Amino acid sequence: MTKQIHLWAFLQGIGFFPTGWRHERARPEGVFAMDYYARVAQMAEAACFDAIVFGDQLQSRGAGGRTPAHLPMPTLDPVSLLMAMAAVTDHIGLVATVSTTYNSPEMLAERFAAMDRISAGRSGWNIVTTAHPDTAPNFGEVALPPKDARYRNAVDVVAKACELWAAMDKAGPALPQGRPVLVQAGQSPEGRDFAARTAEAIFCPAASIDAGIDFRNDMRHRIAGVGRNPDGVRVMPGLSCVLGGTEEEARANHAAILDLGDVSLAMEYLAESLCCDLAEFDPAGAIPVDAILARTALPPADVARSVQPAADKGTPLGEFAANFMRHPRGHNVFIGTGEQMADMMIEWRDSGACDGFTLQPSYMPGGLEDFAQQVVPALQKRGRLRTAYPGTTLRETLGLSARVREMA
Repeated sequence: MTKQIHLWAFLQGIGFFPTGWRHERARPEGVFAMDYYARVAQMAEAACFDAIVFGDQLQSRGAGGRTPAHLPMPTLDPVSLLMAMAAVTDHIGLVATVSTTYNSPEMLAERFAAMDRISAGRSGWNIVTTAHPDTAPNFGEVALPPKDARYRNAVDVVAKACELWAAMDKAGPALPQGRPVLVQAGQSPEGRDFAARTAEAIFCPAASIDAGIDFRNDMRHRIAGVGRNPDGVRVMPGLSCVLGGTEEEARANHAAILDLGDVSLAMEYLAESLCCDLAEFDPAGAIPVDAILARTALPPADVARSVQPAADKGTPLGEFAANFMRHPRGHNVFIGTGEQMADMMIEWRDSGACDGFTLQPSYMPGGLEDFAQQVVPALQKRGRLRTAYPGTTLRETLGLSARVREMA
């Protein structure tokens, strides 16, 4: 049986590359306008994507109290935005990221029940526990709860939300899917265990096919270990791309995106990523490892693993920042033609590295347009991507049961 490729679209904000908003085909001014979101939602649905995924941003932006001047990262409330997009689409799923740490089960159950009803069964919940340390003060707390405590709480919150959805389903009118599709994106051992017990789809980074195989095999083992069927869970690693009519053109397009960056943007991106103000340091100087580790709001050991190897090599701070910006967030970036990308995606799927991909366009909306025009037809021609939706709910689109009656 031919293995179909599932496709999700992560469409929030300016795109995958921090420099993408400067591209001539980017429309950064549109990210606060409904007509922009209507256009990209309808584009993704025309390309038969399973779902649109949006993250959330609960922390304050900036490092050390500074607001980035060259790094636009707009974030709108994902549930509100996806509810609006439901009105201009008919089939595509709508997956919102919402934290269990800073929302009650009652609030979560009500919001997603409304989303499922309004969208006629297309809702999904990307369950997160919130990891950014700058979030806590926005909720009157000094610090985040420890990771293990956040995950224990998440187990309780999800269980309670499922109980509430079951009660709603019995009381009527029934929820179109019984409950939203449950999605998880944690990569730590705690996150993987939580996903094994809870998730019906998993978003993850996988920079190589071998990394994808290892992750998916690990998750399938964990899922089977808790008595669930691994075939009922979709593993959807992140994937970005820069396309061209030839390999040479694609490489040139990639270089052009990277060249849109400058030292000030790179330094702000690094400061944002490390949760540490770097404004006082000379980009031409050495990486100030001790100062970074003393100031960062992130776990210093995690930050040290990122900065120490470059510091040991004598890499200047500005050069390190530029390199850091060129390889964001550890996801795979494909550079080539549309046909070559279709080949790559099929190879990953057939090798067991994934069940599909979460596309993160290099910039918006041009990167999504390129994928829809150059890769989607190639996959459909080979019978690896649907040309029409199989039903009305996100569960049907993912090849799961149309409704869930027995709650987890």
